[in-house]
Amino acid sequence: MRLSATLFAIMALFAGTAQARPVSYPDAWTVMLKNDDSQNSAHIHYTLDTQHSLGLRLRYDREGDFTFTGAQLNRLVKRWNKPDSQANLYGRIGVGQVSDNLDSSEMRLKRESDEGLFLGISGDWETRRYFVSAAAEHWESGRFGEYSSFHSRLGIAPYVANTGALHTWIMVEGHHRPESQDKMAATALLRFFKGPSLLEVGIDDQGEPLLNYIHRF
Repeated sequence: MRLSATLFAIMALFAGTAQARPVSYPDAWTVMLKNDDSQNSAHIHYTLDTQHSLGLRLRYDREGDFTFTGAQLNRLVKRWNKPDSQANLYGRIGVGQVSDNLDSSEMRLKRESDEGLFLGISGDWETRRYFVSAAAEHWESGRFGEYSSFHSRLGIAPYVANTGALHTWIMVEGHHRPESQDKMAATALLRFFKGPSLLEVGIDDQGEPLLNYIHRF
């Protein structure tokens, strides 16, 4: 089961809970760790004001066997607050260096590197029971090539938890990576969050695990 995502934006998590968003409240630090079949990624950012955060992005590409290290700026483009829901649209840009991974067995004398750039847009919409999200990124990695990725999610909460309690979501995520060997995939996952921490665990249709963790402080 594979699906391609078109970009239609919307998201939000409620106040007092950990939030999978690239902009938090002013003066907050957020650590976002992502691990799946295509990447290992860490993004640590500081929220400057109600619309912007700035931080460090590290990303290891499993298929290309290279690492991006750079700065990432996130912007809250638009927020829609409703009595029973919230929606957000975000943009992001990152610049840095892309390097291959030095393999001593090949006795390479110099690690190859190039400039890297990426642009992204994401959004989601959420009530206390239902969740929808979508995201797209495009990477320019110099001699390491360029590629795009698209993701979308649907989620439902099996119960409605009070503020401060443990929140649980059952989700399915679709991926489309046009330049990848496995162009499309789907992942089933569970999301748990309470207070400043959020944990996601899942498995895709090829048996590859997903593990994401977010902490805000």
